[in-house]
Amino acid sequence: MSGQIYWICEPYPADDQPGMADDSPPQLPAGWTLFRFDTAQALQSQPSPTLLIVDQLQQQAVAELAVLGSQSIRVLTVPDCQDEQLLPYIADFHLFYPQPLQLQALPQLMQIAQALAALKLPPACHQQLLACTHLPVIPPVIQQLQQLLLDPDVRIDRLAAVIEQDLVLSARLLQLANSAYMGFNHDTASVQMAISRLGLSLLYGLLLALSVAPALAGDNRTTDSELASLRLASSCRQVGQWLGLDNAALEQIVVAALFHQLGMALLQGATGDISAVDPAQAGAFMLTLWGFAPGLADLLLQQQALATCADRPLALCLYLARQRQTATTPDAALDAVLTARGLRAYWPAAPANPVGG
Repeated sequence: MSGQIYWICEPYPADDQPGMADDSPPQLPAGWTLFRFDTAQALQSQPSPTLLIVDQLQQQAVAELAVLGSQSIRVLTVPDCQDEQLLPYIADFHLFYPQPLQLQALPQLMQIAQALAALKLPPACHQQLLACTHLPVIPPVIQQLQQLLLDPDVRIDRLAAVIEQDLVLSARLLQLANSAYMGFNHDTASVQMAISRLGLSLLYGLLLALSVAPALAGDNRTTDSELASLRLASSCRQVGQWLGLDNAALEQIVVAALFHQLGMALLQGATGDISAVDPAQAGAFMLTLWGFAPGLADLLLQQQALATCADRPLALCLYLARQRQTATTPDAALDAVLTARGLRAYWPAAPANPVGG
C-alpha cells in the first residue's frame, strides 16, 4: 500500500525546512512519503494523511491537529513521566509514544496502517472508525470507582470488577496500558493486569478524563447493553473452562469479547452508514488500530462462523459463548462440534428470562 506520513514537530529544528523530508529513513517502503511540518505548515496542508504524528507540541495546538487528522491514524508523543499531558487526548489519539519519536518507530506504525488496510473494510467504514473519538462512560461506574479509589487499601480485583461493567473505560484502559509510551514488552491481556501496570493514580486520571468527555450525540447505550457485555465475558470464562483452556487463554478471550461488544457500541453510535461492517470487524479494527498483537484481531474474525473456528480453541470458545447466549437449539453442524468436544449437555442454555421465572 501507499500512504503519507505527517510528522509535526514544534519547534521545528532551525537547520531544517518544513515540508517533504529529503532524508526519509530507509525503512520507508515504496509508495510512502514522509512530510515534516511545524504547526502552521501542518494546519495549511491537506487533511487526513495516513499517519499523523504530533511530536513535541504545546497543548493548545494538539486539538487542532487531531481535527486535521480526523480520518488518520493519530499518534501523540508525550514526555517521560508527564501522564497529565496524555490523558486529555486519550479519546482523540490512537497511539502514544515517548517524546521525541524515534525513527525506528515508523516501520511499526506503517505496519499498523498495512494491517488495517488488510482488513479490507469499505473505505467509508474505515474512515468512520478512524474518526470515532468520544464514547461516554456510564455514570454509575464513575461513581462506584470514585468511592473505591478513596480507600488507599482497595484491592485491584475489586476495581477490575467495576471497570469491566463499562465497555469504554475497559477498552481505553487497555489502550493506554498497551501504548508504546508505557514501555511494556508484552500486550496487557486483562483489565486487572492493566490496573497493576498503570497504577491507581493514572487510573483515576483516566477516569476523570473520560467522565468529562462530551457524550456522543445520539448515544443510546443502556444498562441492558452493559449487562450483555458482562454476560458474554462470564460465558467466555465458563465455556473456556469446559474446553480446558488455561488462564492466559481465558484472559485473551475475555479481551476479545470486550472488543466484540465495543465494536457493537461503535456501530450503534456511528454518525454515518457503516452497516457494511459487523461488530467483530469493528472490534478487530480497534484492536489493530491501538497496536495490539495481530492474534487478538484474528481471534475476533475467526469466531464469526463455526466453519472458521471449529479447530481453533480460542476462537471456538468465543463463538460458543455467543451462541450459548441465544438459548437456541443447536443446528446439526454445531451439534456435531459440541458432541465431539463433550459439551452437548450444556446446550441449549436456559433463556435469560424464562416465562414465569
